[in-house]
Amino acid sequence: MRKLASLQRIWKIEPIDGADKIELAFVLGWQCVVNKGQFKPMDFAVYFEIDSFLPIRPEYEFLRSSSYRKTDVMGEGFRLRTMRFRGQTSQGLLLPISDFEELPDDIELGTDVTGVLGVRKWEVEERITTGGTMIGALPYDVPHTDETRVQAAPELIHEFDGIRYYISTKMDGSSHSVSIDENGFHVTGHNYEYKDDGLSPFYEFIKSRDVEKKMREFMSIHGINLLTIQGELCAPGIQ
Repeated sequence: MRKLASLQRIWKIEPIDGADKIELAFVLGWQCVVNKGQFKPMDFAVYFEIDSFLPIRPEYEFLRSSSYRKTDVMGEGFRLRTMRFRGQTSQGLLLPISDFEELPDDIELGTDVTGVLGVRKWEVEERITTGGTMIGALPYDVPHTDETRVQAAPELIHEFDGIRYYISTKMDGSSHSVSIDENGFHVTGHNYEYKDDGLSPFYEFIKSRDVEKKMREFMSIHGINLLTIQGELCAPGIQ
């Protein structure tokens, strides 16, 4: 099971170009934007993973404008998602241990504090859509497939002056991801994960091609435990 909140060590701090008040802190395999001078290398901190849902408490109030959510399923709280600051990706939240009186002074590295701090995994209500029954947002390790449209930034065309390139045709399909991680097999559209209940054309297509079996065989051969395939899916019932 994922440790949504845990005690971790910050192993590196890096500046952000043009930023006077923020910098990057690296923890595990992730990077987080933090206040400048808040941490130094080798400090311990409480790390909250993407898709954590934090309860209402003063320590998290600075997140209200960007992360506050209220639903019938989850109630009130703050949902953590991938954010960008000054062109840098922030993959979670780091806070000093001193912010939490309930954590003992002798707490050990790696300790799971998810329950102690009342952190839950973000969930959305199941809802039937054209893509199937929606059961949640994208898993934490599946990035959005957003790309800049040249129609929205025509000045980018000048970047290709003098460079050989080819023009492709965008297929009229749907953004789609298939992923395997420690929590299992995931089938998603552009923003949401879908349930395997016979109502999702995404699921029916990848099952007809035995995609999960092929992905697991590939992972076994190459000794990896995380794999995501993304693209534009065009198939009957999806366009």
